[in-house]
Amino acid sequence: MFILSVFVSFWTLIAPVQTSGVSQPILEANIGASVTLECIVSGKDGHESITWFKQNIGQLPQVVGKILLFMPKPFLYNGFNNSRFNLNKGSRSLAIANILPSDEGSYFCGKITPFEIKFGNATYLIVKGKNRLKDPITEVIQVALPDPVHPGDSETLECVVLANSTTEDLRVFWFRPASGGSHPGVIYTNKSWTGTCEGHCVYSLPKKDVNISDAGTYYCGIATSGQILFGSGTALVLAERVNPMLVGLAVALGCCGAAQTSCLVWLICKMRNKQHIRDSNSNTGTRDQTEAAEGLNYAALSFSKKDPRGRRAKRELPPDAVYSAVNL
Repeated sequence: MFILSVFVSFWTLIAPVQTSGVSQPILEANIGASVTLECIVSGKDGHESITWFKQNIGQLPQVVGKILLFMPKPFLYNGFNNSRFNLNKGSRSLAIANILPSDEGSYFCGKITPFEIKFGNATYLIVKGKNRLKDPITEVIQVALPDPVHPGDSETLECVVLANSTTEDLRVFWFRPASGGSHPGVIYTNKSWTGTCEGHCVYSLPKKDVNISDAGTYYCGIATSGQILFGSGTALVLAERVNPMLVGLAVALGCCGAAQTSCLVWLICKMRNKQHIRDSNSNTGTRDQTEAAEGLNYAALSFSKKDPRGRRAKRELPPDAVYSAVNL
């Protein structure tokens, strides 16, 4: 089986590898429980030979068993060849009964052909039980990021480990699901994340020059005493980048709106000026007609003045002239 594992690792270097886009999240199960893991690989369902693998963190994959197309029964290998493990040829699923702490790990199926290797997204099985209460680690806390991160910025993810005693051989891993939410997608490790922890320890994952490929939820995993504890996850959300075309469109629309408003104001002012001119001309014509009418009235009522000297001369005639003028 070691030779097969090495063959799989070598073959991934020379043959194209494809993974299914179907989501398979982390699966938690208590000790003694039973689980069924589904195999979802793109291709003609039920018409290919399938191989199931188990992989522990930092180790090569182990072959659990095979479902061969032309064989009536599946095959189980190594420590998986017992009554607790069962492969279903029809559904291509892997069933695990009476779960033990040693069953914890990543399970995935694959289809190996001469030209390519196709893997389904892995399912990480977490085994929970009463014996975990004796673990030195009491809690794994992941600090949430306050605001969305802008592309190109740097950010640091933090994982806080609380322990009631000194831990030995502690290892810290960071997991980020692949597209679709499966585990593990990307695994981050660092030599500085190994050693001991006493009371309170903080482990950081720096992210520089963040881009869209870094977005997702990061899980902190603490491996100690043969077990792994996970945090609740820290979401790295990227702020939406404004599309330059949308900015240009918004500016153009703003300019058009401003131009329309300016034209409308100009038209209103022009119409008001024309109306004001019309009103002024109308008032001027009315005033001229009124003044002309008043001039005619004065002309009709005016009298020519006569020289008062004539009347006064007649009144001052001598009496004899008056009497001579009277003819009886």
